Amino acid sequence: MAQRACARPQSGRCLARSASLCPRLSRSTPSWQTRHTTVKPCKSVAEQPFADDNDGSSNTDYAAVAASLNSLLAKTAPSNAISGRDLRDMVRQKWGRSYDVRLAKLQGRMYLQVMWKFLEQASFPLTEQEYMQQLDAVAEYINDWGVADTVRQGIQAARKPPGYTGGGNARCISIPLAVDLGGTRSAEWI
Repeated sequence: MAQRACARPQSGRCLARSASLCPRLSRSTPSWQTRHTTVKPCKSVAEQPFADDNDGSSNTDYAAVAASLNSLLAKTAPSNAISGRDLRDMVRQKWGRSYDVRLAKLQGRMYLQVMWKFLEQASFPLTEQEYMQQLDAVAEYINDWGVADTVRQGIQAARKPPGYTGGGNARCISIPLAVDLGGTRSAEWI
């Protein structure tokens, strides 16, 4: 019995590229090259001329474009923005230690919490670099939400420092933030 080159000779379905292997389909199916000769290669974006490049020279002042974009960004940045270093300085000025600062969602509301552990403590779980990165991330959310003034006022208005209570429990300072949790970036907290 002769071996067949086609895996499924009964169905008549062979790949067009392997049609030459199937003697039954080699006559009726055109080759891959003949079916795809009308396809033209696409031009890349870099090869296509710009509307203002009639003579081939570009008169776009990229430095001016960059300056205008930077001025737009500077206008949108809030004047009362807070940085991670500002957070650390406020906490140190108020309580004399670099306490851990975190965001927390409790019962559908957002809070900035100044925790009882501090950077100068031997058992603090973060290095100074990791601590500053965390403060920068918290500050970025605070600026996005537009509650930097609330944070400043909350830290200044706190009466007791964070720390351990007499019964072995810990106390943090919770500052409520007026945040709409339906926003795009805020949705991470829902």
